[in-house]
Amino acid sequence: MSKKNKGITRIEYEGVATRGWMVRITRAGERKQQFFNDKTHGGKAKALVAAKACYSDWAASAEPIRTSRNLKTARNSSGVVGVHMVRNVDSRWENAESFGYCASWVTQDGFRQKLSFAWKRYGKKAAWGLACIARKEESTDREQVVALYEKQSGKKVKKSS
Repeated sequence: MSKKNKGITRIEYEGVATRGWMVRITRAGERKQQFFNDKTHGGKAKALVAAKACYSDWAASAEPIRTSRNLKTARNSSGVVGVHMVRNVDSRWENAESFGYCASWVTQDGFRQKLSFAWKRYGKKAAWGLACIARKEESTDREQVVALYEKQSGKKVKKSS
């Protein structure tokens, strides 16, 4: 289906005389739908015109589409959307685990991006601040994120190796 017919579906069942266009729209949990029969509206093309007009009216008067982007859910335990604690374990060594904070997001193109900051390298507090800035700016450029953190906090980031 093309984008010009968003919210409109063609209904044709074999063996059944009912043919037409179904218009549906859902906003804020409320769903509206209406069927436009070809025979009632004088043909397939005229029924489609009526269906498009109905969808346009409904879309104009409906609430804007809400997405879950940047909404904190019950699954969020860090308090900042897109920032979480990570625990890395290297199975080759005993007690070889490290911790950090990871910022993650999805780009406009639908690709997942992330940037992590280790506690051992930056310190726990600085790693948190860096991850929050990376998430807010949606930046994978570590140097830019560090520069923004230093500017905002007025502190130089210590990098331990």
